[in-house]
Amino acid sequence: MQIKHKDVQIGERTFRIKKFPAKTGSFVLIKVTKILAPLFAGFKPNLNAKSPEDFKFDDFDFTSAIEQLSSISEQDFNYLQEQALKVCYEVLPAGLAPVLNENGMFGVENLEDDTATVMALMVHALGFNVTSFFQGSGLTGVVMSLVSNRQG
Repeated sequence: MQIKHKDVQIGERTFRIKKFPAKTGSFVLIKVTKILAPLFAGFKPNLNAKSPEDFKFDDFDFTSAIEQLSSISEQDFNYLQEQALKVCYEVLPAGLAPVLNENGMFGVENLEDDTATVMALMVHALGFNVTSFFQGSGLTGVVMSLVSNRQG
């Protein structure tokens, strides 16, 4: 059975992250893949790796990765952030409150100047919605799929 949501605690607040609609999720996956692909350009994989445990962070050029991330266009970033926040809800005593209203304004209190919470929600939402494509293992799954593709 597919998991449809997950609850996350950020500070004193609880948020529910839901799945993207399939059409949105497909496009977000393409966008995220486009952003992630250059991150691995400087990766020197262990071609003898058989499992995720064989991945060594020394093989990854984090400086290059950060440079690639910083080159994301504002338009792409805004699109990804908006889509991510649209599937986030704060769990309140009266029920779920959408983080973003349909007009794009925050639907819950005290987020308009809380960059850390907004970024955390974005990361949680993208991770929850995209990692299942990489067999639920996140970055390690992506790295291992790149390694196995280079071996074949």
